[in-house]
Amino acid sequence: MVSLVPPDEIHSICGMDTSYRGEEGFAAAVVMSFPEMEEIEVETACGAASVPYMPGFLGFREMRLLASLFGRLATRASAYIVNGHGAFHPEGLGAASHFGVAFDVPTIGVCRSPLSFEGGSVEGGRLIAYGKEVGGIIRGPGWGKLFVSAGHRMSPERALEIVRGCMKGHRLPEPLFLADLYSKRSMEGRPVIGR
Repeated sequence: MVSLVPPDEIHSICGMDTSYRGEEGFAAAVVMSFPEMEEIEVETACGAASVPYMPGFLGFREMRLLASLFGRLATRASAYIVNGHGAFHPEGLGAASHFGVAFDVPTIGVCRSPLSFEGGSVEGGRLIAYGKEVGGIIRGPGWGKLFVSAGHRMSPERALEIVRGCMKGHRLPEPLFLADLYSKRSMEGRPVIGR
């Protein structure tokens, strides 16, 4: 069962993202100190997608790769930012919630666009699922909107606070920005580390 009770303290954040070439996935996890945003650890994994892409089922497609990354990480982050929705989902269990429940870790879902589903709405800067506020929108100059929702063991308010604390001049929070960058580098066969 998904919990919306956040952890007391946050010392590190792990961003997790997957890029695809056809049905082959290239995932990256980047653990950073919080609030300093200094890299602590990076891991990558690749493999075939478990299922084809279908809106609302991203967690099933990516879980095997995310689980592999989680198992490889020596650092257990205080919270995980997953490129996918959390509780703002038709079943209340987007990819971020799915990952959080599977490993019982605090998670936050971050997306560039909202899911459209009956019972879900965007009201001002708030994400509402079945009458309950589950997240919000972060806007930045020149980069549009980010849709942030609590995943597991995370409140909507704390999720937004953490994501804002991870913004360092990119459209995505820094751990997720780097995970996206490194997953794409891995897909292209380029060295992952080093900017």
